[in-house]
Amino acid sequence: MKFLLSSELVQEAMAKIDRVLKAKSSIPILSGVLFEAKENCILLTASDGTESIIHRIPVEDGAAIIEKEGTSVFSKDCLDVVKKLKGLITFEAEGHVLKITQEKTNLEFSTLDPSEYPKIAIEQSSQPITFSGKEFGEIVGKTAFAVATSEVRPILQGVNMTFSENGNVFSSTDSHRLAQVKSGSFHGDINITVPAKTLVNTVKSFDLSSDVILFPSDVNVAFANRNTIFYSRLLEGAYPDTSRLIPREYDSNLVLNKKEFQESLELLMLMTKNDVVKLKVDGLFVEIIAIEDLSKGSRQLAFESYDGDENFVISFSAKFVSEALKTMESTSITIGFNGNLRPFVIRPVEEDLSELQLVLPVRMV
Repeated sequence: MKFLLSSELVQEAMAKIDRVLKAKSSIPILSGVLFEAKENCILLTASDGTESIIHRIPVEDGAAIIEKEGTSVFSKDCLDVVKKLKGLITFEAEGHVLKITQEKTNLEFSTLDPSEYPKIAIEQSSQPITFSGKEFGEIVGKTAFAVATSEVRPILQGVNMTFSENGNVFSSTDSHRLAQVKSGSFHGDINITVPAKTLVNTVKSFDLSSDVILFPSDVNVAFANRNTIFYSRLLEGAYPDTSRLIPREYDSNLVLNKKEFQESLELLMLMTKNDVVKLKVDGLFVEIIAIEDLSKGSRQLAFESYDGDENFVISFSAKFVSEALKTMESTSITIGFNGNLRPFVIRPVEEDLSELQLVLPVRMV
């Protein structure tokens, strides 16, 4: 196998596959990258056994030249060195030896056996689903952060995606909060749960100025974007019915400036050990309060509107609410309450997507 690649293409390809390549795997061959030099392109594959990414470099404009077709597995150490080179780089692999030359530079590395590299069997889907890159990025950004980090319930480490004629719904929860986005509809009925880690990696690897196409199957999912395909196993099991957690109406609604509210939470959160603060509505103001054994603090905010009882008090995780606010682009947000012991819902006042963030209150003794 022999081919030439510009250093720019090498760096671009490595930036796309690096997140999967860095993941630890018990399979030694997966520490390397599978290179396949074909007639009209070079394919790079990286995998950790659960997630895989395939990036295609087409032969065009002289930035990629195929002199001899073939297949080899290059080590990560080799590629880390190659990323330092500039200009047109020549790769020549014979047997288990890889020679890399670039002007006055000559490098030699051992390669791994490509026959040992697992086959990435991407199932064809009869129902591909297309997102604009912007829409896909927003859905991931507004849901992936709220998944569970504990492995006690693995299904909660993913974002549940349901597609139907009644509307597409994307949900995540860690049992203490819930993030949900609704966007578009689909002629069919699909329900899958994708690992949040996969979604975050796709967003970081993809060019979101182009469409993202989702190819679901029974046990796997593939996301395609231009010359890159990200492939992952789905999470197994039934995702909990989160729709029943979302109230249909509210006893009271509070409208606040999002920036002022978020800045107040981030300030007072620093004064607490468990991130819990208290919100109190009194007269024309909302007061955010943090109390610890050796310190206390508060900040008053003027609300934009409020239609509930005076002297309403509720406690909650400032961290959860602050993270929810970061996903919203609206200048103002609405918080719907049904008492101080039931979950409350945060929505942006102005929104392009139908979205909400639900947070459970904290019972204070």
